[in-house]
Amino acid sequence: MNTNNLNTALYEKMATEQERYRNWLKRQPPEEILHHTYEYTVREDIVMAMEELELTEAQAQALLASPAPLADVYRHFEKAGDRLHGCDPGQH
Repeated sequence: MNTNNLNTALYEKMATEQERYRNWLKRQPPEEILHHTYEYTVREDIVMAMEELELTEAQAQALLASPAPLADVYRHFEKAGDRLHGCDPGQH
């Protein structure tokens, strides 16, 4: 599989993962939905970025090997944000 096909497959896998998350979220009570609005928005942004982003073959393959690549990228994003803002991840 070439790099372009790998990136397309990764985008599709992440979009499907986000659709499952959205469907789960819609079944939650309003307070729980509000609790997850930031995560939902960031995940949407990640999926949208994947439409244009060109990862290397190794990067795309590594993420495709994950059962939940979108959740993995989101967790990495959160950890990076915590370090940038001087937050202790255990405080959340």
